[in-house]
Amino acid sequence: MVTKLRAEHAWILAPFALALWSISRVWTILPSIMQDEYIYSSQARNMPFAEQFFSNYIFSWVMGLTNNCGIEFYTCTKSINAVFFMGTVLLTFLIAVRFLSFRWSVFVASVTAVSPIAIPVSFFMPETMYFFMMTLTILATLVVSRRESWLLWLIPGISLGATALVKPHAIFMLPAFALFAFIFAYKKFDSSWVQSVKAAVAVSVGFLTTKLGLGFAFAGSEGLKFFGGYGSPIGALTRAVSADEVTQGAVGGQEAAKSGLEVFATVASTHLIAHAAAILLLAGIPIVLSLRVTYSVSRTKQPISEVSSLFVLVSLITVSMLGVVALFEAYVTATGDDHSGRLILRYYEFLIPQFLIMGLLLPRFTDSKRLFRILQGSLIVAASMLFTIYYPLTFAKLFTDSSTMPGMGNSQGLFIFVGLFVSCAVVFWIVNPERGNLIIGRVIIPSVLILALVMSQSKLIEVNGTPAYFDQAGWDSRSYLQDVPGDRIMVIGQTRAQVFTVKFWIDEANIKDLLVGDGSVITPENVVDTDYVVMLGNIGIKFPHQVITEGEGYRLVKHVR
Repeated sequence: MVTKLRAEHAWILAPFALALWSISRVWTILPSIMQDEYIYSSQARNMPFAEQFFSNYIFSWVMGLTNNCGIEFYTCTKSINAVFFMGTVLLTFLIAVRFLSFRWSVFVASVTAVSPIAIPVSFFMPETMYFFMMTLTILATLVVSRRESWLLWLIPGISLGATALVKPHAIFMLPAFALFAFIFAYKKFDSSWVQSVKAAVAVSVGFLTTKLGLGFAFAGSEGLKFFGGYGSPIGALTRAVSADEVTQGAVGGQEAAKSGLEVFATVASTHLIAHAAAILLLAGIPIVLSLRVTYSVSRTKQPISEVSSLFVLVSLITVSMLGVVALFEAYVTATGDDHSGRLILRYYEFLIPQFLIMGLLLPRFTDSKRLFRILQGSLIVAASMLFTIYYPLTFAKLFTDSSTMPGMGNSQGLFIFVGLFVSCAVVFWIVNPERGNLIIGRVIIPSVLILALVMSQSKLIEVNGTPAYFDQAGWDSRSYLQDVPGDRIMVIGQTRAQVFTVKFWIDEANIKDLLVGDGSVITPENVVDTDYVVMLGNIGIKFPHQVITEGEGYRLVKHVR
């Protein structure tokens, strides 16, 4: 018996071996997130907490350790990310084993290890740490829900507050966790309003104490801002937005200028539909079931079962994030930063492991009558096919926005095949729900996620797997500019990817940049208050200068006055 037990438990090594494989695939990837990676790197490595635009102080504090790695700071970044990714795999196993057998829990952890959430390991961004912290918060919430004391609800609030100091967007999930605590306590303590309010308040107090308390400890009064330097949304939507500021297809193709409120409403509605369709493509049956369970729970007086707790919690988080992200994309578009052609799934991709667990739990629930299955299935099929056709034609395939969609969406034909693959499984589920539940949980969802990882990895390796001339420009320039303040340096090129990659490698905060066309000539007016200029591509110089170094496709010059 002991020998059998040990042999079975050895399978726990499988997810971590697969995680190492995923990490190895993206280990050589060079910066590809352009502005985001430069900002996060500059903040973490070169700026005091009180001066940082984003209030992700815990992320900056941890990643500031990469200063000890010198020029190899990017390798150290990936090493730290790898640890947090492994932690996410472990936490996912610990959540799964609460509901599933040991072997199926290993299966969930293994698929998580080869799912798209492995992609951000190669980025200098908070995502990998954020995924870890959100998974920890979900686990803490499920553990606390099994206890009797309302004071313990402080724990998930504290965890969520710490997550907001890794990535401020975690604040958007506070209502979901507070509402879950309220509902759960209300059901558990014989419809006691007092206990339910105490639980919800405990979550909120834990969050606010951690977010603001640690924020103040890191950055003083600047740390008391909920969203860092994002600014206030009040009044920003009343200005007019011209047609050329917004992608025409996303706002109806109107030529006349629109008010910010009109743009906001248009982008919010279209993006909300797109986000919902994306989620239904990835995990339609579990998501629909989670909404059904939440509705059923609200109508009964019985305590919420442990399995139902996961479905209710995930449904609340999903609904909250879909709405908030769509509104965020609409807001920034209406205020001048065009996000109409972007679909940012990375804010809630930490839910992917929970979708896997929910898929395997489908057989534990009684399926609805066939008519309701037809209605639910039709919604999922329509959303899946709409998204697989609409996404590649409408949205940019940026890893800035998602690790799940760009790889598959890069091929219209493949993406439509994925939609058909999911749709066929849903139709089978309508006809035979018992076997359909098994196929969806054990085959369909894992297959789609693994395919998404492989395709995304392949695309990243193709685009960013080998150094380009602008990588070399950054490496070469860094050796000459180590003691030069960033605000005295400018990088001039033809694309954001090129310019921000050079800025990233020079590794100084507040480096200026300028985008120009091929063959442009730079005059003294372009380089005011600048001592050093990195020129990328075919760009002429019409100001006094001295060439410091040059190579194929780039020059570093000193502005001589």
